[in-house]
Amino acid sequence: MTTERDNLEKRLTNSTEEEVSKSNDRRKAPDRRREPTRLLSRYVFFGNRRVSRRATDAQKNYYVDRYSARAYGAVVAIFLLCAADAVFTIYHLNRGATEVNPIMNFALSFGTLHFLIIKYVLTVAGLFVLLTHKNFIVARVATIGITGMYALLLAYHLVPMAGLL
Repeated sequence: MTTERDNLEKRLTNSTEEEVSKSNDRRKAPDRRREPTRLLSRYVFFGNRRVSRRATDAQKNYYVDRYSARAYGAVVAIFLLCAADAVFTIYHLNRGATEVNPIMNFALSFGTLHFLIIKYVLTVAGLFVLLTHKNFIVARVATIGITGMYALLLAYHLVPMAGLL
């Protein structure tokens, strides 16, 4: 009488490992992990992956389907700091200051409205990239660096207004 184990041993010796794994695979749908998830897919709104599933994944760069309130908070904070920078820049420009950023100086040559539009479009595009890559080490460092840079920039704007210089 042959047992289940004997049958398995025969199959293993007579076929390749791949054939055995295919015969034991109970999934009916094709493996969705063969291709990366598209940037705009249903998983953006209905996905469940918010963090890495394994401890080893957390040490690598990885994407998630949904973002935490902390990630959205960082994006909103950077955007608000950018908006404050734009307001203070226009305030100082109206009082005789000059824009030192060559890209924004070029945008100012088209007028204040174009300056604001270009500044916000570039900022939102950058924030979209940062949010999408929030679990990449480079993006984490960049988020902290950008927030710090804007904080220093606001201090630079506020010190002359307070009459401390």
